[in-house]
Amino acid sequence: MRRKHPLADVERDFEVSPRHRLELLEELGADAEALQAELERRGYRPGQARRAALRRLVPDRETLAQLEAQHAPPLGRWAREMGWLDRVERLGIVAAAVLAGAAAGGAMAWSGPFGTAAVLAWPQVVVVALLAANWTLAAKRLWLDGDLRPQLRRQLWERQIGLIVAAIALGALGAAWEGYGAYEALEVEDFAMPAMWDAVGRIVFFAALGFGAAIFGLFGWLAITPRLINDEMIERRISTFFAGSRLTQLSSRRR
Repeated sequence: MRRKHPLADVERDFEVSPRHRLELLEELGADAEALQAELERRGYRPGQARRAALRRLVPDRETLAQLEAQHAPPLGRWAREMGWLDRVERLGIVAAAVLAGAAAGGAMAWSGPFGTAAVLAWPQVVVVALLAANWTLAAKRLWLDGDLRPQLRRQLWERQIGLIVAAIALGALGAAWEGYGAYEALEVEDFAMPAMWDAVGRIVFFAALGFGAAIFGLFGWLAITPRLINDEMIERRISTFFAGSRLTQLSSRRR
């Protein structure tokens, strides 16, 4: 069974960007190997030399916290000092919900409080708010915390895709519902042309609402994609570091 790398816990607990994690790992790895070689020249056995080098060099949690404060993104430090860090996600959700709510209110003005809009427009508001919350969480982790780990990144992306599909489905369902109602109305002899145009307007509105919500979710995620790609490249370098390092965990007493 392959042993865990002695610096794996450091990489896991060090909550900064991948670039800073890689820099610390490379520095610790080089220093530990150099110190181990020096101790072996002094007469230590290889296993003893490794454990002694790691005990001296691997930082504790307090030291990591100090390093995290030093390497936190400038925007994140500012938001933390101003007391805005914990409010960012809530503000994003509220802003998106207000905008989507205004759109839903416009739809209800067309079809009345108990029409199609009441059934489908308000769920679309919830979907838009969730899209905003999902995107805001990803952006907060990237530019305020500086640390968005691969597992959470995959979860957020899968959730974003699901919400985009839900937005399109709601828009298509609303448009189909209004279209079916307009088709039935065509069979009524006194169906007036203004009513027909009103139905067409509602069809277009629901299609545009669903498409707009999907675009909002997709292009919002595309805006952070360059940073995600860069982080993934660095995380592959971290994996390569662990795979190629000469350090191994010989004893749990390395601290």
